[in-house]
Amino acid sequence: MSGAESALLDPAFLARLGKLRLLVGRRYAGSAGGSRVSVRRGSSVEFADHRPYAPGDDIRRIDWNAYARLEELVLRLYAAEQDINVYLLLDTSESLAVGTPSKLEVVRRVAASLGYLGLLGSERVAVHPYAGSLGPPLPAMRGRANVAALLRYLVALEPSGETDLNRAVVSFLSRAPRPGLVVLMSDLLDRGGYQRPIDRLLAARFEVVVFHVLEKDELQPPLGGDLMLLDAETNAEVQVTLDARTLRAYRARIEAFLGGARDYCRKRGVRYVLVPDEHFEDALLRYLRSAG
Repeated sequence: MSGAESALLDPAFLARLGKLRLLVGRRYAGSAGGSRVSVRRGSSVEFADHRPYAPGDDIRRIDWNAYARLEELVLRLYAAEQDINVYLLLDTSESLAVGTPSKLEVVRRVAASLGYLGLLGSERVAVHPYAGSLGPPLPAMRGRANVAALLRYLVALEPSGETDLNRAVVSFLSRAPRPGLVVLMSDLLDRGGYQRPIDRLLAARFEVVVFHVLEKDELQPPLGGDLMLLDAETNAEVQVTLDARTLRAYRARIEAFLGGARDYCRKRGVRYVLVPDEHFEDALLRYLRSAG
């Protein structure tokens, strides 16, 4: 594993992740032995796999023999249980190149963490990047042996083009994916809007989580005087005088933008997580711990 790949999963942060798991509220019919009870009523008691114990799990299913060998609590999984399909839908448009670290780097790290937890939890994890259209995906895979492949794929992603989430979602749904959890990671700066494509996912019985990734200067721009602003996606130029009055107006607009995203997600039962670039680890941990 290269340095760039290993940097996506910092060992200190992995220790903070502990035994947390991905949050999935619905039950789905899966396709292989996994970590969650399926809507299918299987009768098999054939052993399939292990996964790490998480608070709230049934302690009667702990494999104490494995604990004696590994000194780690793990649960037995059986063939009657089914995995969950987790789709990481990643915005890789040119506006994600902004920031230090860039918003795309934050997206990579959040995707690496969630993908890591999914693979360790025996979920089926796939990655679908998009900008103006849906890009070549990382096909669904299971098991901790695929963590390195996930990281290699994420490191290779590069920002390009304008954003069209609706077109990407239409293309995604046309592939008839099995319903599951869609984790959308984006700055939501889309001329076509984000509401309609998310509504399409919900109508197709997907559970949706939105990670809204913005960088600090987008949230709190500094005073700057006379500036020439360049649109990262269209290269359009706008001359502005960034004084106190302009900043007040901007902050009112950004608060309305954030409030609109939060309200939209709340009304539709979509989990919404604001991810400032410099505090993405804390935002991710709050999301993972929100199941109590």
